[in-house]
Amino acid sequence: MTRKTTATLPRRSSGRFPRISAVSPLPGARLEMNQDWIEVLVMEREDAEAPWQPSVQRDRSAVQRTALEQGKRFHDSVLSYLHAHQLMGSVRWVSEPGSVPMVTLVCTPRVLEQLQRSNVFDAGRTAGLEMYT
Repeated sequence: MTRKTTATLPRRSSGRFPRISAVSPLPGARLEMNQDWIEVLVMEREDAEAPWQPSVQRDRSAVQRTALEQGKRFHDSVLSYLHAHQLMGSVRWVSEPGSVPMVTLVCTPRVLEQLQRSNVFDAGRTAGLEMYT
C-alpha cells in the first residue's frame, strides 16, 4: 500500500511557512504596492464659456437612458483614443461605462501625461487610501 503524498507550501529557512494573506485586497487599494501603476480619472473637458441653461422637466427613465448612452459614448471615445495612440499596453484596467461620463483607469504615468495633453479630456490622479489614514 502506498501513501498518498500531498503538496506542501515551501518553507523558509527558519522552518516556518511564509505568511500569506487569506483576504484579498479591497478595490481601490494600492495595486500590489507597485508604483508603476496609478489610478486615473478621465472626464470630458468642459467649455468655460458655456452658458448655464435650466433643465427641462423630463421623465426619469428618459434621463437615465440618455445618461447611459452618453456614458457609453464617452467610454468608447476614451478607448478609441488609447488605441489610436497605442497606449493600451500601458493600461491594466478600465472601468465599465456608467451613467456619468467618467472613466477610471489603472495605468502607467505615461498614459496620464498623454491624456492631460489631449484637448478632449480632463485627466488626473486619484488620492491614495493612505492619505486618509
